[in-house]
Amino acid sequence: MRFDAYCASINGAKLGQVAEAIAHGVDGIVCKGRPMRRYGQVLQIDCGPRMAAWVGYQEDTGMVYVEGKGETSPLLAKTIRAGWPAHLVPRADVADDVDEEGAFERLQAVIRANKGARVKAGYVALPDDVEDGRTWAVGTRGGVSYLRLYEAGKHPDRLVFNRPNWVRPELEVRPQYSRDKAAAAKMEPVDFWGFSGWAQTVGQAIMQTPVARFEPAVRKYSHDKTTRYIATTFRRHLEEMFSNGEDIGRTFAQVWEEEDEFARSTGYRGRRP
Repeated sequence: MRFDAYCASINGAKLGQVAEAIAHGVDGIVCKGRPMRRYGQVLQIDCGPRMAAWVGYQEDTGMVYVEGKGETSPLLAKTIRAGWPAHLVPRADVADDVDEEGAFERLQAVIRANKGARVKAGYVALPDDVEDGRTWAVGTRGGVSYLRLYEAGKHPDRLVFNRPNWVRPELEVRPQYSRDKAAAAKMEPVDFWGFSGWAQTVGQAIMQTPVARFEPAVRKYSHDKTTRYIATTFRRHLEEMFSNGEDIGRTFAQVWEEEDEFARSTGYRGRRP
């Protein structure tokens, strides 16, 4: 199992520095890219006739975004993880190759038997000419997990390899939350099958190896919710009081005493009008 696509969001990095590092890692060259709606500056990394990745700078957030697909994705992931280990992964595709007669039907049967009745599946491409290659998908596109099973050896740009039985199960994973995206930056390709329950079951059946279900780390707090709310919501004001040398406990006690005296003299309870 390996990466077949890898995307990363890097905070505090320089566009050119990231692009040059990737080019070195995948043995490519940096070229000027075409600006996009969200990215005013774009560089692309070419490996021979194909684009291995592109890098964009988002001015409003200061984030550098990287997106790469194809055979250089493992090297791309390795380079980003070495240079910027604290990045986020909004998307990654993991894939494996099977080259044997009847592989498509066999893997399709395994997936159908393990995906669960509620998970939708269907053909994305079912051409009249079987030589054009089939693509079958499971899950919801844009969801956390989306699986494609396709006849890779019949793809037009792979016909030169003369591998008509070459089939590829490819899982597209899109972690939902920032903590999940941060965790994904440290995960091995096989671990991405654990982001959803059905993908975990399918992955185990395909690879015949255990896959751990992804469980985000649960933050443990040393104080109750009310105390944390007060401390975080009014942090700036409380820090100013500390810096001025105020005794916060005594100040609060004086405020409560004044409020109680006001209530006794007016019969009004609650915040003063």
